[in-house]
This record gives sequence, structure tokens and C-alpha cells, in this order.
Amino acid sequence: MNRVVQAYLKAVTLAILVACIVLPTLVRAVDYVPGVKAGDWIKYGQFSVTWSGNGTEPSYITEEKKMDWAKLEVENVTGTTIGLNMTSHYKNGTQTSVTGSVDLNSSTGMSGSRFFIAGNLKSGDPLGMGSQPNAPTINQTTTGIYAGANRNINVLDFTMVTTSFQGNQTVTGKFYWDQSTGVMVEMYMKQPDYSNPGAYTEMSVKATETNMWSADLLGTLANNLVYIVAGIAVVIVVIAAAMVLRREKSPPPQAPEATQTSTADTKPG
Repeated sequence: MNRVVQAYLKAVTLAILVACIVLPTLVRAVDYVPGVKAGDWIKYGQFSVTWSGNGTEPSYITEEKKMDWAKLEVENVTGTTIGLNMTSHYKNGTQTSVTGSVDLNSSTGMSGSRFFIAGNLKSGDPLGMGSQPNAPTINQTTTGIYAGANRNINVLDFTMVTTSFQGNQTVTGKFYWDQSTGVMVEMYMKQPDYSNPGAYTEMSVKATETNMWSADLLGTLANNLVYIVAGIAVVIVVIAAAMVLRREKSPPPQAPEATQTSTADTKPG
């Protein structure tokens, strides 16, 4: 074996050894940095809140049912902490605002909300690090249409058992975050009402508007599918009605008149 081949094999072997040592570290390395900036906002609508159980519905559920939309505005970003202002608008025209912050690494602040995770995470990445060594991991990265655009979405689907004076209780939920910005775009949760044995609360919400991305054709069509289908149906009905009216107004075809032959012309000369 000549020296060139030997040198080549040694180089390949060394590269493989380096890859085996370095690549796992690179794969595990995740940059937990915000994907948003000051001035970004997102608006949530399509609220659904239900309560099932015996007795009287809790007052906080009754109040939540009155909500029309909510808007999250990023006021500042410092390290892994995002300063926020949340405005809640109600169906009677009133609204309230509250300020707070969310730390991406610990999910502290804003009642431990998951309004934001780090930007550019992917399937298999933990939601946080540092003070969250056992943080849940993203189940999958898929696509979905939110706020008028087709986006890459990180999904967390979980079931958790909690213990209270009522015994073991099951909490289920599904969270969706825009991958590049890390902002929550949809959420569903079903959890027990710990003050009322056997009662459950279900809540869902979805993003409807934002200034973080622009609507695209696919998103516009999807968001207005009902109106588009209704418009097509109206056009079809109008065309069909016009054709029927035209047919009714058109006079029936008349048979051609028979040609009479003169008697004089037919006599022999």
C-alpha cells in the first residue's frame, strides 16, 4: 500500500473519530434565545371555554367566557427574559391590561405561562434548560396555517397526572408554537376543577393576527375558505337562475310556413 493511500486512510479515520466526539455535542447544543424583539405582537381569538360538573359554574370560568380577544405585545427583550404587556378585550367593549415577563429557561413569570419558548427549536429539543433539567421535549415539528400564513410549528402534546385532596387527577394539553419566533399560536387544555370533585375545564385559543409575519396566499385562502365557498355557491345559484329565466322568456321555435304552389302554374299548356 503506497504512502498516499495510507495517508488518506489515516485522515479519514481521524475525521471519523473527531465526528464521533464532536457531533453528539453539536446535536445536543441548543441556543435558548428569544426569537422575538421589542414591538412584536400577536393577537388571539377563537376562544372556547367550557366547564362540566355538578353545581354552579365557577365565576372565573364565567368571566373567561366573556373574553373576545387578547393581544400580547413584546415590550423588551433582555437575555432570555421577554417583557410583555397583555391586553384582554371583552365582548361588552371593556378591556384590561397587565404587564409581566417570561423567562425562556425557567418559564417563570406571567403565571408560568408558555406564551413563548426559544426560537428555532425543533422536534426532540427540551422546552427549557438551566433550572429545567427535566423540561418536556417538543414532540414534533410540522406545518400549520396561523394568522394568515403557512408556518413551521413546534408541538407539545402531553398528559400529566397530578395529586390533590381529590386523589389523582389527569391534565391533558396541546401547545403549538411558531418555530422561528417561539410564540404560541394555539393551545388546548383540559384540567380538573380542584374545588369541585369530578368537574373539568376545557379551554382553547388560536392566534388570528400578528406583525411578526405576513399573510400568504395559502393562508388567506384557508382563513377565508368558508366565505370563498359561500361566494362560489352564490355565483352558481345566480348563473343557474339566469339560465332558467332566459329559457322561460325565450319564445318557442315556430315551424316554417308551408309554401303554396299556384294552380295556374301547374296546369299543362
